[in-house]
Amino acid sequence: MIFTENRYDRSMEQMMKGIPNFYPRGSGIVVTGNFHYTAEMCDCEYCGYYGGKKKGCLVPKCVCLEERISVGVASVKEILNETMSEIKHGGFIRRLKRYIKESEAIPMTFINEKHRLSFDEALSRLNQFDRKHLALMSALYLLTADFRLWLQTKRYVENHGISFGKLRPKNCSEETYSLYCAAKDLYLGTKHITINDLADNKLINAKTFALICNAMAIRKFGLGAVRYTNET
Repeated sequence: MIFTENRYDRSMEQMMKGIPNFYPRGSGIVVTGNFHYTAEMCDCEYCGYYGGKKKGCLVPKCVCLEERISVGVASVKEILNETMSEIKHGGFIRRLKRYIKESEAIPMTFINEKHRLSFDEALSRLNQFDRKHLALMSALYLLTADFRLWLQTKRYVENHGISFGKLRPKNCSEETYSLYCAAKDLYLGTKHITINDLADNKLINAKTFALICNAMAIRKFGLGAVRYTNET
């Protein structure tokens, strides 16, 4: 109910009756779904938490990490450390640090060109909406890492997902079966492979460990975590 007659007083009264700390309709900045960050926008010098070249970042965790990952300017160390930040297993952390050190020298996105081509083929079966399904992306990244596994799997990539209930891999090596189990875990939330398994050098070899770590990063941050930029 409005108690005043004066137009100015009415506007003031309406404002006073509004919900505190909420902007009225028609105000503020409109951000559309077509907005895309650029590498220049994500430069640390534009961040309010940047203390200059001497001090660097003034906060323990980058507040713009997801945006920086999306434009490919975040480091491998940042991505993997944040992905595994809740894991406290000593053996796993030591192995992760070794992998990060190796990756900083020679980044590993795909194990070979055949892996990349198989992954491209997998994405060609999906629409743009499906590519935002991070559990699906992480599983496909692992399933396409082994060519024989992908030959057995690709027929089950259907209806915007993977029909793991129908999939029964045959004649798999230990490494291939580990990739399959990890893909299933990331997609369905099962627990076929544990952190103890990943920490064991004899059970999970270095190449498979690296692939699973990359897949875990994809599961959290999307394809930008492995610098995948193919939009076809």
